[in-house]
Amino acid sequence: MIALVLMSALAADPPPPPTDFTGTWHWTFTMPDGTEVAPKIKLKQEGNKVTGISSLRAGTDMPITNGVVTGNEVHFEVVREQYGLTITTRYSGKLEGKFVRGRVESDWAGQAQSYPWEARRYSGIEGTWKWTNLFGGRSFESRVTLNLDGDKLTGSMPSREGRPNEIKNASFKDNEVIFEVERGRGDFKFLAKHQGTLEGDTIIGEILSTGFNGEPRTNDWEAFRVD
Repeated sequence: MIALVLMSALAADPPPPPTDFTGTWHWTFTMPDGTEVAPKIKLKQEGNKVTGISSLRAGTDMPITNGVVTGNEVHFEVVREQYGLTITTRYSGKLEGKFVRGRVESDWAGQAQSYPWEARRYSGIEGTWKWTNLFGGRSFESRVTLNLDGDKLTGSMPSREGRPNEIKNASFKDNEVIFEVERGRGDFKFLAKHQGTLEGDTIIGEILSTGFNGEPRTNDWEAFRVD
């Protein structure tokens, strides 16, 4: 009998992994005045307690308060000062894969309001990365935003023309990232192949490109996570 009980216990499905909201969560939101912002919240979970930093835009970091996890749901508040008023925003949501879905309640306009909330967690290679390039004796900053859906890596880089350049021939496996992007326009286009190794919040590798004169070039690549 004891042997049968032990065998049944071993054959049972393993318990699901504990819920963990640790990470950086992003979403878009339209303010009451019509302004669209892209908030983010960095959360750190320890047991059923959650701490973190909320940011509506650069320079607006604010610690969250009353963060708690119950089952697969998270609840926390953000208190801000705006035009001499104290504004409390309450977040509550349920973890569903890469997303947390729930509601936001705020007294932003002087009265209680409620909005749907869907935030996505970026981890690993996902997110926005920036680095500095040297070209023609000048330095300029580049950025790429990467998304990983299963084993499919997609992303885009902003351009001076205002239209993003989509990456192609992209892959991410065993912490190795590779992608190509074509930049420029008309007769002044060039292809750059980026390949590097993910090390925490840094990608270290090299960029292989063809200059405007068609000659191959190789530059060191060190990108840092922005979001």
